[in-house]
Amino acid sequence: MLQHSFVLDALETTGADTFSHFEVLIQEHRELGDSPQPSRLQQLVPTIGTFHTHLPLRDAFLIYNEKHRLTKRKHIQISFNEIRHILNLAQIMELRKERDGESVKTMMTSSSRLDSEDDSRQAWVDDMEIPDTDDSAPVAQLNGPKLISFDGDQTLYSDGANFEENPKLANYLYLLLRHGVFVAVVTAAGYDYNVEKYEFRLSGLLKYFEKRGLTPTECERFYLFGGECNYLLRLGSDYHLHPVPEDGPGGWCNATKFLKDAPANWSESSIQSLLDVAEENAKETVAELNLRGRVLRKRRSVGLVPQPGQEITRESLDETILRVHEKLRSMHNGQGPGLPYCAFNGGTDAWVDVGNKRVGVQVLQTFLGVEPTKTLHIGDQFLNTGNDYAARACAPCIWIINPKETTYILKSILRLAGVSFALPPVGKTIPSSPSLDFKEVERRAVAAKNIDVYTGQIYTGDLSNKKESQP
Repeated sequence: MLQHSFVLDALETTGADTFSHFEVLIQEHRELGDSPQPSRLQQLVPTIGTFHTHLPLRDAFLIYNEKHRLTKRKHIQISFNEIRHILNLAQIMELRKERDGESVKTMMTSSSRLDSEDDSRQAWVDDMEIPDTDDSAPVAQLNGPKLISFDGDQTLYSDGANFEENPKLANYLYLLLRHGVFVAVVTAAGYDYNVEKYEFRLSGLLKYFEKRGLTPTECERFYLFGGECNYLLRLGSDYHLHPVPEDGPGGWCNATKFLKDAPANWSESSIQSLLDVAEENAKETVAELNLRGRVLRKRRSVGLVPQPGQEITRESLDETILRVHEKLRSMHNGQGPGLPYCAFNGGTDAWVDVGNKRVGVQVLQTFLGVEPTKTLHIGDQFLNTGNDYAARACAPCIWIINPKETTYILKSILRLAGVSFALPPVGKTIPSSPSLDFKEVERRAVAAKNIDVYTGQIYTGDLSNKKESQP
């Protein structure tokens, strides 16, 4: 659609109008809702998903173009990544309400100028973290999303790594919690309710929260959903994760069992049938394609992971996922497994999980009382072989490709929300946040420690021998 609309040397006059047309098509699509009559957009793009909010695409394009000068290019047309950035910008713009006569466009344009104007004091604001001058002072509720959920790998930290060395991102997450936002990590990593294994992967972030002194109320706004939607944990005032009860008063399964696909409604026999098919398919694929991988089965998932020191190609992982999709859809005479599931290429591995991120985000929305239009999911896997794909059905989404982009998105959200960018008086400085060397957090002061992100096994002592610690 875009290739026919964008003509180099004519973008100055056609670019914004093209995005205005998309804006109209999206609004028409939203207004038709569940009508059997397909929208014009759906006729052009049959796989189009749900748009939970209006998207100010023209304004987003104009703001993005002001900074990056797309319309000045003479040889290279607009790219997929640039379109992704414009859509991301439009989404976070829409989630902020205008106030005091100030338009979102005005504020975003003003913010983008900070990146280009040659002024040392403005450059200081752009290069440093958003300052928060007094950790003990009360702060207003964020003018923006009320719940932000994040994928883990390649969104908050590098694939297969842990949250250790990104103090800017940690600071932005801290500021979101301070300003009343629920923050949730919705990850495929499933270690049952073995808290230590999740904490290991987030230890740098949790230590940062402790150093900054989050209050008990602010701590309780931080959640982690393991196994896509199977194991819910919440941060306590001791800066440790704690399982949220599933049953009884306040239990998250109890509170959400009226949802059609809620985990509370899954039978154990259906779970095991789904996993049996997934495990058999993974083993067949390893044998037929001669893959250097091993098949793991957990309580709610099956994974194909590389043998130590080996790699599995992206093509082989995609083949595995497409095969398992085919097998699962054919269960029960073509009716499918009867449960929500997620089969995805994780970049270095492939997994089939019982449940998916649509269910995870919906459970959080219901449990926390947040509307879909006030929710934002941020992830990197939005292809049909990715595990963020399902979240599109229940929340506005932001498609990023690495933690650096996540950091920039959160910075933009905080700017739009009006988190203070006030410059210090001449001769004065804004106090910096407590310093923290992420490489020297307390867990590193004990014996050298490592975690197998696939199995959840934690090793201590001489890592070359890989002796598993006792539970």
